[in-house]
Amino acid sequence: MRLKLRHIIFVIGFLVLVGSAIVVAAFDSIKREISRTSEQEIAATIDASFGTVVIEKGKRDKIVVAEYRKNDEDTREFSMSYDIAGDRGNLYVDLRDTKKHRRAQASSKPWSEYKSESHDNEDRHLTMQFTDAIPLSFNIELGAGKGDFDFSGLKVKSAKISSGASSVDFRCDQPNPISCDYLTIESGVSKFYATNLSNVNFRRLKFSGGVGAYNLDFGGKLQQSANAEVEVGLGAITMYIPRDIPARIIYDPGLFSSSDIDDWFVKVRRGVYESDTYKQSDKTLTVKIESGLGSVKVRSH
Repeated sequence: MRLKLRHIIFVIGFLVLVGSAIVVAAFDSIKREISRTSEQEIAATIDASFGTVVIEKGKRDKIVVAEYRKNDEDTREFSMSYDIAGDRGNLYVDLRDTKKHRRAQASSKPWSEYKSESHDNEDRHLTMQFTDAIPLSFNIELGAGKGDFDFSGLKVKSAKISSGASSVDFRCDQPNPISCDYLTIESGVSKFYATNLSNVNFRRLKFSGGVGAYNLDFGGKLQQSANAEVEVGLGAITMYIPRDIPARIIYDPGLFSSSDIDDWFVKVRRGVYESDTYKQSDKTLTVKIESGLGSVKVRSH
């Protein structure tokens, strides 16, 4: 009898603990969607100071399907508005916390420290699925959070991504069917990892890095000649360029910067390196690199 009583007490205690965990982990979920009408292109502005933001391909007949999940104790609201001007749809998404946003932008703390101080990244999660039927222009600002941006299968006309104290994963695993006028990436005290950048089909790419760790992989299909400008302050950047992409590297090192360029690229004159097929190709990639006190590595694969 005494053994059974202990067993019952244990089970009740376990259920109480599980119940408490369930209460703590309770989330509210908001889902919104916008159907396609007369739009011929979309301009999407996404401003998020904290939390996790996911961008990926969705349904063709929906401009966007957005799902926002937050802790049920979080009283901050998710704002999304949409209007059509002429043949362009304008989407505005606001997931900001003004006070924390200013603190994140002004501080030199890395994203990992903000994460340890706040549960916002786990508690606030926004997933946005965009149509692949019409061209998209993105303007994304991420303060101190996490970004998971998958442009695979989307028609990207242009994109600007600004991250403050953030950790961002960017990829494009399928060739963009339209030309991307520009891809601008500004990364502060953060981590930024990009794969298959050539699939974005950009004409111009500009990357600016402050104090962080950056990986830029130019894998994918080169559909047109492209120019990339890469600037690094105190950060460490590694770039990967496939051997089947005709490439030229122009490197302007700072006084205290360090560099390591793969032997696959032949030095043709001071600060200029080329792959064997660069001069024989009509579609080429030119990468201009400037570094201050940071380190630069260029690898072929």
